[in-house]
Amino acid sequence: MSGIVEDEARFVLEAMKIPSATMGWNLDAWQYTPPRRRSPYPVIVMAHGLSANKLMSLRAYAESFTERGYACVLFDYRRWGASDGTPRHCLFVSEQLEDYRTVIKYCRQKPEFDPNRLLVWGTSFSGGHCITLASEAHLNIRAAIAQCPFTGKSLPMPFSTTVIKTVGLAIWDVVNQAFDGRPVYIPAVAIPGNVGVMTAPGSVEGMLAIVPTPSDYPNEMSASSIFELPFYNPTASAASLSCPLLLIGLECDNLCPFSGVEDIAKLTKHAEVVRISGDHFEAYPGQVHHKTSLQAQLEFLQRHVPG
Repeated sequence: MSGIVEDEARFVLEAMKIPSATMGWNLDAWQYTPPRRRSPYPVIVMAHGLSANKLMSLRAYAESFTERGYACVLFDYRRWGASDGTPRHCLFVSEQLEDYRTVIKYCRQKPEFDPNRLLVWGTSFSGGHCITLASEAHLNIRAAIAQCPFTGKSLPMPFSTTVIKTVGLAIWDVVNQAFDGRPVYIPAVAIPGNVGVMTAPGSVEGMLAIVPTPSDYPNEMSASSIFELPFYNPTASAASLSCPLLLIGLECDNLCPFSGVEDIAKLTKHAEVVRISGDHFEAYPGQVHHKTSLQAQLEFLQRHVPG
């Protein structure tokens, strides 16, 4: 996708590169704006979850929002998707949060966007990022939406030889990269009992269901990426929230437990919780609970930041 594409009735789409905090590395982004409507628009900054990229069903959300008067900027993190950065597919939470901040700053410098009506949107792991960013007062986020968010809580993993092997590969990866070697990769999603980052039942089927074509999703992460997860706790900053936050939780979520959503709701009066029966991937486009999740998001937007 390049240049400008216009769907006269629905949106204007522009593909662009946004310089990241790392010199020479650009973030690949899509900018959606409503057609023939008066700017400045409220703008929603969006990115995907763990190991995913913007090709994987995000445009369905952006198009729905844009049809209702919101601009959207979708981006891939450094090292992921169509953005620059090497080695590839290595998770650094600090980089991903910084990339969100970079895109937020970019949007605030665009005359067609209202700098005082900027929102952040995330799903799964990026839902956790939105909770974290919305708690940073200096960013002046107007509102945030987090669908099936990572909150720092996960279901306990039974001790097994697979866990030992996974940790061993992660340590090998740390040592290998320390001496300028190629990362040691493991699957991002794998069936239960196999080595991988996300191995809960249904992870493989759920992730592949939101991939348009297999080549859009490499399904790999550096093994040492697993060391980032236990130390990231979006819940820790939730008490500092000062803007409206929509939390959409799935009751049977075995990747991002619903109890984490409940924990955040207890910490701040600014959180609104929508409880949906279903598992982690059932809120995505084409799945059984997508319409329920999307409708809740549209109603939240209309209440707090009308388009």
